[in-house]
Amino acid sequence: MVLTLLVSVYKLCRFFAMSGAERLAVPECVSQAGCWAAGSSSERREVSPGVNTDVRAALERILPALQRSIACAKQAAGPAELRQAIGEVFQLVEEAWGMPTLGRDVAKVLCDVIRLEGGLDLLLNLLYTAELETKCQAGKLLEQILVAENRDRIARIGLGVILNLAKERDVPPLAQSISGILEHMFKHTEETCSQLISDGGLDAILYWCRWTDPVVLRHCAMALANCAMHGGQANQRLMIEKRTAEWLFPLVFSRDDELIRLHACLAITVLATNKEIEKEVERSGTLALVEPFIASLDPERFACRMLGSSDSSQGRTAEDLQRLVPLLDSSRLEAQCIAAFYLCAEAAIKTRQKQTKIFREIGATQSLKRVVCYSTSSTTSSLAKKVLRMIGEEVPRRILPTVPNWKPCEVQTWLQQIGFNKYCQSFLDHQVDGDILLRLTEEELQEDLGMGSSITRKRFFRELTELKTFANYSTCDRSNLADWLGSIDPRFRQYTYNLLTCGINRSFLHRVTEQQLQDDCHIATGFHRVRILSAAREMLHSPITLQTASDGTDVFISYRRSTGSQLASLLKVHLQLHGFSVFIDVEKLEAGKFEDKLIQSVLSARNFVLVLSPNALDKCMADPECKDWVHKEIVTALNSGKNIVPVTDHFEWPDPETLPKDMRAVLKFNGIKWSHEYQEATIDKIIRFLQGRSSRDSSAGSENGLDCLPALGQT
Repeated sequence: MVLTLLVSVYKLCRFFAMSGAERLAVPECVSQAGCWAAGSSSERREVSPGVNTDVRAALERILPALQRSIACAKQAAGPAELRQAIGEVFQLVEEAWGMPTLGRDVAKVLCDVIRLEGGLDLLLNLLYTAELETKCQAGKLLEQILVAENRDRIARIGLGVILNLAKERDVPPLAQSISGILEHMFKHTEETCSQLISDGGLDAILYWCRWTDPVVLRHCAMALANCAMHGGQANQRLMIEKRTAEWLFPLVFSRDDELIRLHACLAITVLATNKEIEKEVERSGTLALVEPFIASLDPERFACRMLGSSDSSQGRTAEDLQRLVPLLDSSRLEAQCIAAFYLCAEAAIKTRQKQTKIFREIGATQSLKRVVCYSTSSTTSSLAKKVLRMIGEEVPRRILPTVPNWKPCEVQTWLQQIGFNKYCQSFLDHQVDGDILLRLTEEELQEDLGMGSSITRKRFFRELTELKTFANYSTCDRSNLADWLGSIDPRFRQYTYNLLTCGINRSFLHRVTEQQLQDDCHIATGFHRVRILSAAREMLHSPITLQTASDGTDVFISYRRSTGSQLASLLKVHLQLHGFSVFIDVEKLEAGKFEDKLIQSVLSARNFVLVLSPNALDKCMADPECKDWVHKEIVTALNSGKNIVPVTDHFEWPDPETLPKDMRAVLKFNGIKWSHEYQEATIDKIIRFLQGRSSRDSSAGSENGLDCLPALGQT
């Protein structure tokens, strides 16, 4: 009790003792108590006559109570009375957000009224001056009212208050509301995102990614998704420099909360669509988790869950949905997959609200149809079909991707699908197959196939370019030229067949001149020619490094997925940030051809970290035939003499006699006790074991050796 009191006093003193460099400036209108009331109006605000009848009725019922509660907050005689008034305002706003169909319109009016009545400035003042309990209450309400205009007010006068509180990271109740406020502010503008990143807002979010509080983690995942989607490419680069891609891994990997995983998947896929940082995102290993996770979800069940949640029952706004369309049009399958899932869940919500026209307004229908026609992912294609059916659009047939092998009848099907039925007979008379289709010129289209209108020809070539871009050339592309061109720019895949029919492959491309690309390969755009030749010459001078099995990885992490996945993912991130290469099995594969690969991964790793979470070895006890994966991995590590480092988390060591003989030796290794509160200290100790001190050496430290270290985190 005394220790807790001393820690609290220390933190309070630390907050007020922060130097000017650490603590951000706060405008006078926030820092001076009572000035929030100076510009507020005591008049009763009337409902605008142009408001929807149902919305008007709801507002006439709620607004008087809201204004009374705001007045009580202004006149409160003490902290308890103030908190009660804030709680009443919170309940009114929460009730409004939860209203079916009307919620967004009603809640927005309430949020505006709170700002206009001086309530927003009052909340900022309380976050700056009040005691902890009132700060938490004020933060909780502020998080609920951050509509666009209120975010703008915060960005202009209150960002310093929020960022100063974000520096006090180890107060769980405050972290819940501050992380929620940051979640909303990261979608304000690119400039706001940049300020939040430079002044520590992103650092706070990434710090909280190691916690176990689902409320905080959900805010973190959504904050990172908002920053990626709204921050622009420059801020995306800053996110990567701060190792955001790595810290997204435990959020996606965790099995505890689907919403956390989904928002983290959105964040990592948006980052991956930025070509400048794509390689760094891929190296984090987080991107590989996206498609398997999305494939396991039911979008309609997810939509029902959203409808039952007060903060998302209205679904996303048109502006938010608009930002998903570029993901559908991306060349990355993960981006297409998660965008199709979000749109599918939103279609289920918008269908109930009879607002499906929103998908046509944002231009999503054509992108969805393109996904159905060309996507190589069955999950993504299936989701896109569901969306189109729900919003009443025609679902196109999937186009066979091997276009070079098309017969004339398949060309006919394609013409009908893109709306060029008028020219089907002409194409059939000339026996146009896939090979000829891919090499058609404008002159041939006009003179031989009778397409006289130049506008019609432009429409046709727009469709043909899309077909060339998504076609599968594997039957004639031995050097994988198509994917190489796509890695420069997804649009450049359209040139694949022209190059191949001229006898050009990847190994010969650097010898080709720009004039030859223009005359022989019909690449008309000069800038495209220059980029292709520059990339070909860079490829020639870049040494190709072959990774052999003997190279291996530094660490193999073995864990029980049911209880140890969160810790395993945290260990992966921490060790990677310290420069270790880490192998972690994403899905525990039950049988088949993957067994040899997994065992080989254990053999090729220099160290074996064994995560011993609650009941981690229970399945091994009744496994004399060594069929359990954890059992198999432990035996392989023991037999190959790996440096085994057990990391325990609420684990009770079993009686050796209960375990099979082939794995009992693992009990002789000293375990390192994991501490969420002392994560950095625990990692330092694990690294000492990995850098040469065998965990059989008791002098390296016992699992209880962290007691006197200063806390670095709180969960």
